[in-house]
Amino acid sequence: MVLTLFLGLGLGEAWVNPFNPASDLERTVLWELRWPRVLTALAVGGLLALAGAWFQVLLGNPLAEPYVLGVAGSSACGAIAALALLPGSAIAMPMGAFAGAVVGIAVIMAFAHLGASRLLLAGVVLAAFWSACLALMLALMPGHRLGMALSWMMGDLSTSPLPAYGLCAAWLAALGAGLALSRSLDVLMLGEMHAKALGVEVKRLRVKVLLLASVVTAIAVTAAGTIGFVGLVVPHAMRLVFGGLHRILLPASALGGGMLLVLADAGARVVIAPAELPVGVITAMIGVPVFLWLLLKRA
Repeated sequence: MVLTLFLGLGLGEAWVNPFNPASDLERTVLWELRWPRVLTALAVGGLLALAGAWFQVLLGNPLAEPYVLGVAGSSACGAIAALALLPGSAIAMPMGAFAGAVVGIAVIMAFAHLGASRLLLAGVVLAAFWSACLALMLALMPGHRLGMALSWMMGDLSTSPLPAYGLCAAWLAALGAGLALSRSLDVLMLGEMHAKALGVEVKRLRVKVLLLASVVTAIAVTAAGTIGFVGLVVPHAMRLVFGGLHRILLPASALGGGMLLVLADAGARVVIAPAELPVGVITAMIGVPVFLWLLLKRA
């Protein structure tokens, strides 16, 4: 963890020693630019990993991830629509992203009572619908705004609209809420019939977890755009290392997701410096081979 923070602070267009900045300029770069960005990456990565762990147990599907139910798609639609309608506003995209996420959560909550398999099917269909809406808006968008839209859609931690310390507080609150439900989640993994026999109110638990995971996903997408594979790969890896008990899995996923995104963001700043890659490109390049390796190891 300490090494991850050290690399996240030090790496960039130019190396800055976090323990001994050489000038006032380096000190400013370190604590006013990179430190908030590292905290944002830590919180967003942790939120995505927590949401992935919850969706995987909620849907009974190890391939579930934070974007599977279409919340990210509705959020992206809201952000792009706001960019088209209010191109001069600095807060247009984050406000639109959060509004779109709220719409997506409201829609998916209407299907919460259908059970895991039908809920997953509804989520896949809704995700396809939001993707079609997004493609239509991008096709109609003027060229000079298209670059900004695509950059946000691939993940951008450079100008997060949400305060870094607020995101960290949301990260810790989400982890606390997950730990409060950890015993019930452990029982739910045995199957719905066993959970009911052991006194778990399955429908109420599903609604709580669905709402919690969707809100967490909405916060992460609003803060940094759509960043793939963190919520898919990290819970898998942590489950292989630490087992399936959620009182251990959730803290491990929260830290693992945060550390992965900090390192990915540091790599995005270095690979084509002085320019930056979208962090979503780095997480995809890391996530695809790691996930395939995890599948082979699991087999």
